Amino acid sequence: MYPDPLSLLKEEDECTKECKITRIECFRFDCELSDKLQPGHGTDCHCGLLTISTNLGTYGLGEFMIPCCNLKGDFVQWAAVFQRIKGLTLTDGLHYVHQKQEAWGEVRTHLIESALTDLSEKLEHPSASNEQLSFLGDRNYLFDHSQAYISF
Repeated sequence: MYPDPLSLLKEEDECTKECKITRIECFRFDCELSDKLQPGHGTDCHCGLLTISTNLGTYGLGEFMIPCCNLKGDFVQWAAVFQRIKGLTLTDGLHYVHQKQEAWGEVRTHLIESALTDLSEKLEHPSASNEQLSFLGDRNYLFDHSQAYISF
């Protein structure tokens, strides 16, 4: 599947212990932004972004592309499972994700793991946050180009 994201976190790292997940947001993009991020994505899938914010002001991003046939129910129901990691440390959040891997499926598991991994890398190397596409950090732009949104 994917590399084990738990290996990226160091248990003894004080920053990792103090860092708590304070907000989770999930944006499902409109066609314009989907085309910008995933050229040729087609109308048979949903594209979007998951952001995880912490009490330290750092955030992690995970992009997704979900085939429409894999989305059971609506987008909010699909994303609601992520609310359980709010308030957890990164390590505890990743442990929880691994416990739920089978129930959540590959797409959701990979999405939350990628956002947590991005967050971990930014905590370890703060300059990494400057490498993101600038519009992904612009919440107004994201809201203007989202068909659905959920926040915990």
